Amino acid sequence: MIELKSFAKINLGLEITGKRKDGYHNLKTVFQTVSLYDTLEVEVNSAGKLNLDGSDKSVEWDQNNTIAKVYAVFREHCNIEQGFDVFVHKRIPPGSGLGGGSSNAAVFLLFLNEGFNARLGAQDLIQIAARTGADVPFFLVGGTVLGEGIGEKMTSLEDLEETTFAIVVPNIKVSTGLIFSKLNLTRRPFKSKIDTFVKNKEFPVLENKLEEITFELFPEVKAIKDKMLNRTGCDFALMSGSGAAVYCTAQRQDITGLKNLFPGCAAFIVKTIKRQDYLVSIGASPSGKAPVFGAGIRRFESCRPSHSKKNNV
Repeated sequence: MIELKSFAKINLGLEITGKRKDGYHNLKTVFQTVSLYDTLEVEVNSAGKLNLDGSDKSVEWDQNNTIAKVYAVFREHCNIEQGFDVFVHKRIPPGSGLGGGSSNAAVFLLFLNEGFNARLGAQDLIQIAARTGADVPFFLVGGTVLGEGIGEKMTSLEDLEETTFAIVVPNIKVSTGLIFSKLNLTRRPFKSKIDTFVKNKEFPVLENKLEEITFELFPEVKAIKDKMLNRTGCDFALMSGSGAAVYCTAQRQDITGLKNLFPGCAAFIVKTIKRQDYLVSIGASPSGKAPVFGAGIRRFESCRPSHSKKNNV
């Protein structure tokens, strides 16, 4: 049996820059990997198919799962017949905006590329990843990345200094498709606060343009942010992606106090993970089988089919 770590991400700000003809919304965000992770247990089977299961029974462990999708695309691309039993120990809450499903798919794709000695380069892996979810390509890279387009246009940024965050997730799942379906875009130009953050690395400047909609539909998410700002002493708190997770800088937080402050919610204290440390942790360091994802990468894009109407952030 092989164990794979699959890390979460947070969105350091989120701005909507327009709507595309294919139904997607163009966005701008900064993706950041953090130390919260799922564990994938992988074993070879003789059945020639993927048997998928996990500890969280609210997740669809079927052909709609991102792991199953990336396996199907890789199998088609490389013409393989090998089957696997995969069990996912979930710690990253589903439907939270922390990217757990996308991360699961990305590390499994890297495992397949190495296990079958497929020698697929960066562009091939990114294109396979993008066919299963807009966030999946990011998890092939990790660290601190500026995401644009629908999240598939990425520019690697200098790693942030190690930062500790508190993350709180209410016991709900927020549908990304639902949030984007309620979005009304304004034509008024605005100055990107994400551009400002990229220059000065000051967290309080950031904002998430999806918060207003998510807060209206899921007031418990707003209640968490308000309590973070009023009860924890943080001067910065933000929703990740389309929700439901909310995070804040956590220099004075401990996990026991955090859980007591937010009963009934999942709570975590996490640290940011730099790109090189992330790649080593998932077995894709430049000294391993995936050197194309080393520190030298600057900018890359991936293709994305236009028939789906969802944005995965």
